[in-house]
Amino acid sequence: MRIQPGQVVCLLNASHEAAALLRQECPEGVGLSEGLAEGPCNAIIFWPTGLEGLSDVFAQLQRRIVPDGAIWVVMPKKRFARARDTGFTWSEMQAAALRTDLVDNKDVTLSKEEYATRFVIRKERRARYV
Repeated sequence: MRIQPGQVVCLLNASHEAAALLRQECPEGVGLSEGLAEGPCNAIIFWPTGLEGLSDVFAQLQRRIVPDGAIWVVMPKKRFARARDTGFTWSEMQAAALRTDLVDNKDVTLSKEEYATRFVIRKERRARYV
């Protein structure tokens, strides 16, 4: 995820365990906030809970990151999705994000059960967010 000292990282809908792990793993000097920070964030790590209104949520979140920031969307891996009662697929989540100025450009494994997809504001549209 390349989180660096001096960056502001916001966690949305993180479980207690996930928040604790990120606090432990983040480098010293990272401003880690559960919920949105007052100002712009370098990264938002987001655990979506449903599809309804998700495009609107993405539209709001893209206004809360710096122009070259990222929104990391955390999802359970396919074999764990049913046990977590995830009611949508990665493709449905991606479609909701792509209705905004966001584009996905990277996936990372977070644990044996979760992975995250990075969404960024499309380069040609970043000037709107300065």
